[in-house]
Amino acid sequence: MSRHYFKTEYSGKPVDVLMGFDRPLNGFFMVIDYVEEPEDEEDDGYIFSNLWQDDPHPKTLRPYLDKLAELKISVPAQMIDEIEADGRLKTGNKDVRHSLVNSTYRRIFIG
Repeated sequence: MSRHYFKTEYSGKPVDVLMGFDRPLNGFFMVIDYVEEPEDEEDDGYIFSNLWQDDPHPKTLRPYLDKLAELKISVPAQMIDEIEADGRLKTGNKDVRHSLVNSTYRRIFIG
């Protein structure tokens, strides 16, 4: 499984976007959750999970790109390009943190 992380904001609160390619399931995934624990005990902290979808591991990123656009959440184009490459190459066992610092893209391989 390849995992790509990006910290950003949604509705003025910090969130983590996790996207990648699941090699055993041969499809993509995406989870968006709040960085801070929710105050409401009934709130699980997730904004979106691919497991909520009829097709939780689609063969293309399109459903997730559409969801990001709907939520008005932007992720670096370089991150999307790398995840798509992971799918083409059936990449597994990879963790990467992506960030934008003062509009400068950064990529850190973490495992």
